[in-house]
Amino acid sequence: MNGVRPLFLLLVLSVATLSAQHTITLEQVRQAALANSPNTTDKQLFLEAGELRAKTVNNAWLPQVKGVAQGTYQSEVTEIDLSAMGFPAITISPDQYHAGFEVQQTIYEFGATKAKHDLELTTAQAQAARSDVDLLSVTQRMDKLYATLLLQRSGLEILRSRAKDLHAQLEQVSSAVRNGVSLKSNEEVLKAESLTTQQQIVTSETGLAQTVSELSIWTGLTLDTTMTFVLPQAPAPAGMGQRPELRAFELQRSGLDVQAKLLKKGNLPHLAAFGNGYYGRPGFNFLNNDFRTYGIVGVGLNWNLAGYYTQGKQLQENTVQQKLIDDRKRIFELQQATDLEREAKEITKLDRLAELDSSIVESKTFVRKAAASQLENGVITAQDYVTYQNAQDQAKLNLELHRIQAVMARIAYQLTQGN
Repeated sequence: MNGVRPLFLLLVLSVATLSAQHTITLEQVRQAALANSPNTTDKQLFLEAGELRAKTVNNAWLPQVKGVAQGTYQSEVTEIDLSAMGFPAITISPDQYHAGFEVQQTIYEFGATKAKHDLELTTAQAQAARSDVDLLSVTQRMDKLYATLLLQRSGLEILRSRAKDLHAQLEQVSSAVRNGVSLKSNEEVLKAESLTTQQQIVTSETGLAQTVSELSIWTGLTLDTTMTFVLPQAPAPAGMGQRPELRAFELQRSGLDVQAKLLKKGNLPHLAAFGNGYYGRPGFNFLNNDFRTYGIVGVGLNWNLAGYYTQGKQLQENTVQQKLIDDRKRIFELQQATDLEREAKEITKLDRLAELDSSIVESKTFVRKAAASQLENGVITAQDYVTYQNAQDQAKLNLELHRIQAVMARIAYQLTQGN
């Protein structure tokens, strides 16, 4: 747990300084979302609660002190008549009292307390590992939101560039119409397309703002669309790490191992010393009716033999639970291997598509520029030019899409690996 608190504080400090920055990175968004997630606090609380329970278990080695007090009245008591022998009769008082303390100190219990202590810590660690699984889901959600934001931003930039180009072409055609060298329909086509593009810009700006707002909610930061969101560098290839799910499976398995040890040790004899001290009457000498102090000390052995009746079945159930965890772990590993294979192929595909996109954009841009000259000279109509413009813009959008997807696919691949 000592490592959890500094990490949590580091995340909080990162969040505190992030809001003042104008350039935002994926890593900063991740850290802010993790710091803002209740799962981060839950993880720390699980570990703290486990340590407290473990310390409570260790209290079994402390002297167990119990205060007792009792007063009774008996309807009849023992009487010994010695009058025939010339002695006074011996009569026990019907009202009897005693108050004092009973102390017991464990001497030896075959490691049962340590097993209980280890079980509490392992259980807490397993719960914390489940929080790590939830935090991984938060990270994956942030990656998807960030990728969506980057794509929306790129699409918006393409639309704004398109709007500028259409505006320039519209001015040229309008001038040509006024000079009688171009048809009015060409002007109206460009005007309508320019207005349509403005509508698309409004829609894209709204979508981008919604995504930024969603990121703000998850991260707890004040973000806006004027900030620069940086496309991450493609991470270098890395070896296999450990997914939090696998860590959780291991800790669950360890918990069952400790539980099996506890089942065996809990049924072994427990050796303890005890001492009881009282004040009252009668004491251990029941013939003395005076109030006084009295006590007893000794050593006792406690062996719960009845526990062996159910121990076998409990251990069998424990073994079944271990096999179920092993099966779930194996299913997860198979799914992980499948995901890695699929994601590796997806990365290869996206790299190839992005490579082809560059050439396509180059060709489409050349054709669009040629069409602009042809429109100016009246060789093609404005509708023809818009078709070439759409083809160029779609090629640019595809390039940005595949470029962003290729980077985020590599990041997702490393998350799947456990890095």
